[in-house]
Order: sequence, then C-alpha cells, then structure tokens
Amino acid sequence: MAVRVIEVIAPAEQSGTIRKVFAEHRPIESWAVAEQEEGGRRTVLRALVDPDYQQSTLDALQDALSGTEGWRIVLLPTDAVIPKPEPDEDARETREAHRRATTREVLYGQIERGARLTNDYLLFVALSTVVAGAALVTNNVAVLIGAMVIAPFLGPNLGFAFGAALGDRTLMAEAAKSLACGFALAVGLSILGAAVMPLDLEAKELLDRTRIGLDGMAVALASGACAALALTSGASASLVGVMVAVALLPPAVAFGMMIGAAHWREALGAAELFAVNVASVNLAALAVFRYRGVEPRQWLRKFEARQSRRTAFTVLGGLLALLALAIVFADFTGFFTATPPPTPTE
Repeated sequence: MAVRVIEVIAPAEQSGTIRKVFAEHRPIESWAVAEQEEGGRRTVLRALVDPDYQQSTLDALQDALSGTEGWRIVLLPTDAVIPKPEPDEDARETREAHRRATTREVLYGQIERGARLTNDYLLFVALSTVVAGAALVTNNVAVLIGAMVIAPFLGPNLGFAFGAALGDRTLMAEAAKSLACGFALAVGLSILGAAVMPLDLEAKELLDRTRIGLDGMAVALASGACAALALTSGASASLVGVMVAVALLPPAVAFGMMIGAAHWREALGAAELFAVNVASVNLAALAVFRYRGVEPRQWLRKFEARQSRRTAFTVLGGLLALLALAIVFADFTGFFTATPPPTPTE
C-alpha cells in the first residue's frame, strides 16, 4: 500500500485539534489547504501519511472529532511522491506497533462492493455456470479455468468473514444472501442443463467434483487464507479469486447436474464438497482477518465483534469438524467411490 493523503474538512475551531493529531502520528508532511466561509467557517487540512500510520491516524481523528458536527475525512490515493520519503529509523518500534498494510475503511469499501447482490453478480454467476458445465462434461480443463476467472464467488465469502471480524451483521447478511442466491442460480441452471441435454455423467472432471477428501479441504482453507491476506496486504486478490471459484463453482454445478440426472448419491457428494469448501474458505479468511488485527474502532463495537468472531469460529469450526468426520467415514466405507450408473439411452 502506498502513502496516502488524509484530508480533513471540519469547523475552523477544530483546526488545532486536527493539527495535534497529525503531529502525534508522524506525518511525512502536513499543511492547511484553505478556509471556507460557506455554511460557517471551516478548515481544510491535509497530511501525507506513511502506510504504517494511516489506520492509527484515522482512528485518532475520528475519536477527536466524534463530538463535533459537520466534519468529514477523505482518503486520497497518491501515484507518486517526489522526492521519495526517507524511512524513519528512530521510530521503527512505533512503526511495528502501528503497522497496517491497508486501512479498515479501505478494506470495508472494497469488500462491501464485492458482497452486494447485483444484476451484474447474477449475470457473472450464470455465464460462469454455463462455461463450467460445458467444461465439466467435456473434461476440458482450460475452459474450466476460464469459468473460474469470471465466477464472482470471492466477494460474498470475504464479505461474510469480514463482517464477522467486525461484528457487522448487515454485511454478513448481505454476503450470505449473495452467496445463497448465486449458489441457487448455479444449481438451477445446471439442473436445467442436465434435464434438456445429453450429458456424459461419467466424465472425470465432473465425477471429481462429487468426491470429497481432506486434500480438497486443505485447498479451500489455503484459498480463503490467501484471499484475506492478499486484501489486507494491499496485493491484488484477482488470482486468489480464481482459487476460491475453483473450490466453489464446480461442486455447485456438479450438484445441479447430478440432481437433474437423478444420481442422488453423487449429488450428495457434490453438496458436501461445496459445504466443506464454503466453511473452509470463510474460517480461514476470518482467522487471517483476526491475525491482521481487523476490528472496529469503538470499544463497544470491539466487544460485539469479539462475540461475533467467537460465534463464527464455533459454528464454522464445528461444521467443518463434522464434515471432516463425514469425509473420513466416506473414505472408510467407499461411499463416494463407486461409479455412477450409466446414463439411460434410447
């Protein structure tokens, strides 16, 4: 994450308070922009802030201005700073204490947009389902990867985990709704496809998504952890989104196809694989958000967030443990290893 400009617009009498906050959080540079007369005297102050101090500066500004009306904080990106700021070697320990790769507010904006249930989201789910279905029944791995690129399942999963980390039930509900609607759409289109088109239900890529194993759980856990780590470190999460889609979209499509073909045992295996991967992605992402110190600013919200995290860890961890036992049982009994019955022919 690059340095950013923090701009504060507030009543003029708060100018000294804002300058004091800036001074306490080691800005690279701070300056007054202008004073506005419209609607009362207001001051506009800016500070160029190192990434390690951005979150602490934002929190301190919000605390200092919380009892004041008519203020606003704007985070402005920078393409370059010339000359390049020199590192503050004397403040190394302080920098480590305040280290954040990106701010909570920036993360929330990115994740909340990805978790929304929109027409574009549903369209991407529909298109990726069609592509993934064709790839599964033709054993075309290259086309299957293409379907994963356009599948939008990363946003809702990260939204749910981030909401749990902050105790934001609204974000959790929106993310859960988006994921449920996306899953229902993918399954419905897959059922329709299996019902109206001749399919090779013994295709390897398709059958692989009806068999569950602990290796698949490990992949889903790694995918969720990488996705959350990429976001909190300021790196691009697009490639990680492909990994999450690999874990979620093919099992959903296989579930629908097996229902459409009335292969109930294989459908159950695909459904369990999807559930394992959803629980794994969210649990790992929540753990990374906790590790990276993502939490609300206010102490009461922090208490609510701790309760939310505890509940989410318990529910997701318990569900994952039960599903892991089911996987071990299935491996022991060979429940999902049998070849499905051949497709009836005319």
